Amino acid sequence: MAIYKISRESISDQVFDQMKELILEGEWKPGEKIPSENELAQQFGVSRVTVRNALQKLSALELLETRFGEGSFVRSPDAAAMLSPLVSAAYINDKGLEEILQLRSMIEGPVCKEACRRADDAGKAELADIFRRMRQARDYLPEFARLDYEFHLKIAQLAGNSVIIRIYGILNEVMKSAFDQIVQKRGNQAGLFYHEKILAAFEAGNAEEAGKVMDEHMKDLYESYR
Repeated sequence: MAIYKISRESISDQVFDQMKELILEGEWKPGEKIPSENELAQQFGVSRVTVRNALQKLSALELLETRFGEGSFVRSPDAAAMLSPLVSAAYINDKGLEEILQLRSMIEGPVCKEACRRADDAGKAELADIFRRMRQARDYLPEFARLDYEFHLKIAQLAGNSVIIRIYGILNEVMKSAFDQIVQKRGNQAGLFYHEKILAAFEAGNAEEAGKVMDEHMKDLYESYR
């Protein structure tokens, strides 16, 4: 795959996409040191800052490893990295939001059930603290949306499934955008209602109820956007 100069539109994304393809298609092989920032900036015809931003994204996806004083080296891409096109969806449209809600409706009920089954007292306390802060932020929707996302992420972490946690990490920016749009459109009442019931199920140790309420929550969200 040849490197070609970048047009002025979406410069950072284009550099990131090209470098990602060089890795995933094997042009840059695992263990290989890639060109320096200066060399890449010259080859792409962009600034070093643009290249540095792309390198940081690739490192976050664990496609590159940066070694101090040595440079950046290619890591072996895993299944999570293959999902990386989802990360670049910074501006999600209505169709994209509907598809994210569909994905959530498929996985979050079972994840919540397993999380409740596994959760210890410390985990339940952390979930309760997030919900407490959600109630306090009910009149400030951007913060409420952030805590809404944090509540669901904590449940994924409590489930103890590294793949689910990794998916949330990969979808981080997209999911946060989705939560922002959901809260702006629907307000906070539904979120507070369902989250309170989910928290009560966790505190009672009722995994079946926790999964059932999460399923209802996700179905309600998904149906509202179909």
